[in-house]
Amino acid sequence: MTLLFTGTTGDHAGHSLFTWAIARRLVEKGLSVGFLKPFGTHPVKLDRFWTDQDAVLFREVLGLQEPFDRICPYLLSEETWIQEKSGDVLKEIKTLAKELSTGKDILLIMGSEHIFLDDAPHNVSDVSLNTELETDFILVDRYRDTAKSIYSILSASSLLRDRIKGIILNRVPQAKLQEIRDRIIPSLAKKGIPIVIALPEDPFLSFRSLGEVRNVLDGVFLCGEESIEEPVVGMTVGSSDLKGELLLFKRAYNKIVLLKPHPPEMGVGESQGLRSIAGILLTGGRNPASQLLAAAKKVNVPLILVKGDTFPVLERLEQSTPTLSIQDEAKVRRFTELMDQDGALDTLLQTIGIH
Repeated sequence: MTLLFTGTTGDHAGHSLFTWAIARRLVEKGLSVGFLKPFGTHPVKLDRFWTDQDAVLFREVLGLQEPFDRICPYLLSEETWIQEKSGDVLKEIKTLAKELSTGKDILLIMGSEHIFLDDAPHNVSDVSLNTELETDFILVDRYRDTAKSIYSILSASSLLRDRIKGIILNRVPQAKLQEIRDRIIPSLAKKGIPIVIALPEDPFLSFRSLGEVRNVLDGVFLCGEESIEEPVVGMTVGSSDLKGELLLFKRAYNKIVLLKPHPPEMGVGESQGLRSIAGILLTGGRNPASQLLAAAKKVNVPLILVKGDTFPVLERLEQSTPTLSIQDEAKVRRFTELMDQDGALDTLLQTIGIH
């Protein structure tokens, strides 16, 4: 049985997506994988109880049977446990990790939003938890600038020492990617830093999917649910992007048009004019006229029915924090492809003894 801890330096580094990619690859290798996220970071309500968004995701991804309160025992929204002594919390998590790893080849342990204690809402840092559990550690850092990333990596390495087995430097701008790979990574290696993988900024990974939009708004697909993974780059309440059969929707005032990203090959000068439509939200909770439904079906544009007036719905969507769900399978496939381009994912797993 192996324990593997994934942590992050925060700031939307892609922690959940990376952990999903690792879990997916381990399952592909025929391994039995468990999951533990000791401290919740993104509360979500299921029926009458609260849990963590990542607990929901990985319980489904890995087909786990353990209850949510075991997969994520300490929720961000609960105030009572925060005053508990750190030693007691560490002891309980260590016992729980042992239980959850029973019958598993590997237990993935997902850290909080930040490896350092500075902004943690509790008194147990990922570093102290990793030290208690004696696990291998992989760090995910979002590239902002070279100096900040080097500082974060060196700081984490000094705290974790030989337990840190790899670093994912994620969301590197294309213009900086070659410099990072040719100069910064070799320089870090000379300082004793283990394998560092630089991944490029990929707009597809930051887009929301139709499935996520539906989930955020508690909507219902009226048609086009097979396009649930379609990426959404923007939204408008206007009608200027409607064409052909969809011109009929100009008569519908209770709508929000969801837009697709431009194709990668499209130049800046070509991006003007009509934009491709990913789907249409119909607000107000009323079923549309049969002509509208027929028009959407004819051109294969998904319709999602949501409750609430148009502008409150728009505001709700804009203010919601993007999260991963099982419908984002396309994102983890894309992320895995980026890591597989030079065999980096399997190389990383080999460093922790998984072949």
